[in-house]
Amino acid sequence: MAFAPGKVILLGEHAVVYGQPALAGALSSGVTVTTRPGRGRLRVAAWNVDIDRHDPSPLGQAFAALAARLYPGSEGPGQSAGLDVDLEVEFQVPTSAGLGSSAALAVALCRALARARQQELGTAAILDAAMAAETVFHGKPSGIDAAVAVHGGFGRFTRAAGWTPTRAARPVPLVVGHTGRQRDTKGRVARVAELASERPAEMETHFRAIGALVEQGIAAVLAGDFAALGAAMNENARHLEVLEVSCPEIEKMCTLAREAGALGAKLTGGGGGGCVLALAPGREDAVQAAWSRAGFTSFVTQVGQVGQVGEARQGDPP
Repeated sequence: MAFAPGKVILLGEHAVVYGQPALAGALSSGVTVTTRPGRGRLRVAAWNVDIDRHDPSPLGQAFAALAARLYPGSEGPGQSAGLDVDLEVEFQVPTSAGLGSSAALAVALCRALARARQQELGTAAILDAAMAAETVFHGKPSGIDAAVAVHGGFGRFTRAAGWTPTRAARPVPLVVGHTGRQRDTKGRVARVAELASERPAEMETHFRAIGALVEQGIAAVLAGDFAALGAAMNENARHLEVLEVSCPEIEKMCTLAREAGALGAKLTGGGGGGCVLALAPGREDAVQAAWSRAGFTSFVTQVGQVGQVGEARQGDPP
């Protein structure tokens, strides 16, 4: 059995694709993969899915891309070593919601296959295979979801430097609500690319502004200043509207959260649907109640812990 966590992006999504930093953290929940003797099948019981790497679905193609990176030239995962396994997947986070479920799946699959082979895989190998799968799912992923899934904890990410763990003065409490619409990472990433091509100077201004907000957010986390972090989240949300990655449900949830006392609220992940984050210390129940009355589901969680966070997990389920 192997585990990888889901994630939230507190600040910086989309701009991170264009060289800016992002601030992200791992959830305590994620994806668990269990291996059993078999024929290289991938099963998701909750979806009634039972496929192999030759299946033409996006999941099958992602599985094939991951296997090809881990075991180039082999007919299937593990077969080059004479080991046949099936993999059973359990999601503990909502999928297609901007919470990093696909990256957590890819990393958990890598870890499970390595354990079945009694093989040690380095971080670089896992990231490479996970990114091959993420490219199938999302087209041009930034790499942040895979980095969080591999390293866990809480930290700063750039495409150039990768993941840098961040020390938090105290855990960051969050209410995570679902819009009821699947997030559209591939579509929103493509739209931002179109805007960057059509209006490069304007979009670069927004990207740089988001990058500055990330640095402010990191300073706020280091100081335990939730008011400053919430203000950065709200300003980041305004830039994301201009980048056309929001949607009416996201805007409604953000407004309801702020009216209920949240210090900050914004989408997390690709946008176009998926999830919204609300930073509302001491007002979590009020935010959840406001969302529930409007028909939105939610849960309360926290990111980071006092002291060093961002240390690599061992891949075990919580």
